[in-house]
Amino acid sequence: MTINVDSDLCSQCGVCSKVCPMGIIDPVDEVQLPRVHEGMDAVCFSCGHCEAFCPSGALTFTDMGDKAHESVISKGVISPENLGLFLKSRRSIRTYKPIEVPHATIESILDIVRYAPSGGNTQLVEWLVIHDPHVVREIAEQTIDWEREVAKSSLPLAPRASAMVAAWDKGTDVICRGAPHIILALMDEDKVMAMGDIIMGDAIIALAHFEIAAQAFGIGTCWARVLLIASQNRSSILEYLNLPEGRRIVNAMFFGYPQYAPQFIPERNPPHVTWR
Repeated sequence: MTINVDSDLCSQCGVCSKVCPMGIIDPVDEVQLPRVHEGMDAVCFSCGHCEAFCPSGALTFTDMGDKAHESVISKGVISPENLGLFLKSRRSIRTYKPIEVPHATIESILDIVRYAPSGGNTQLVEWLVIHDPHVVREIAEQTIDWEREVAKSSLPLAPRASAMVAAWDKGTDVICRGAPHIILALMDEDKVMAMGDIIMGDAIIALAHFEIAAQAFGIGTCWARVLLIASQNRSSILEYLNLPEGRRIVNAMFFGYPQYAPQFIPERNPPHVTWR
């Protein structure tokens, strides 16, 4: 890993050295430009802090070609009040229009989501988008078949499974709620087995970014926990999904255009905070 410094732009302020999480950028002086300390290249995890915090835009750690730096949003452009309203306006959507979301729109959302934080900037989350509504329906049917088995068992989930099966048999899609699409967060099976919750949390963070970004595009989302649990317990679902080699589903969400738009923000319990 070698950082690139434009000597014409660099003011030798030393900010890059101060913000480096690994402390591997040598302090600058009147002669020396910023650089990774000799022998420490492998320690860099390409987080981009040095590039992001450089006041003069003199530093890059990737080959940007002719692409100019994209500036961050200025302080105050989004007020705390507006941001608060936007986040509090998010709802789990369980009724959808029978309209497909264009590939380009989903790609635009995922282009935002790729900036979600991950442990050590590993960026291990991959995506499987089930775009065909007929395939989504088939997955929902296989999931309800698993719920039928659970309903007949002595498992603690049996009563809930029985209620879901009854609703399904009456015509209500209690699995994907009629959503046209599913997005599955995938990770390398070996890495999940080795690190478990340490990296699986990255998928939750990424999907949280997805649901927030989707809202700005007029798209509703809902976490697909039942589908996730079913996929972990019914091999036929995984066979049908035909995951990429060596990949494991670590979380799931269904999405589409909402049939109805929320108009008001319901109350929530106050935060429980302990101060030390």
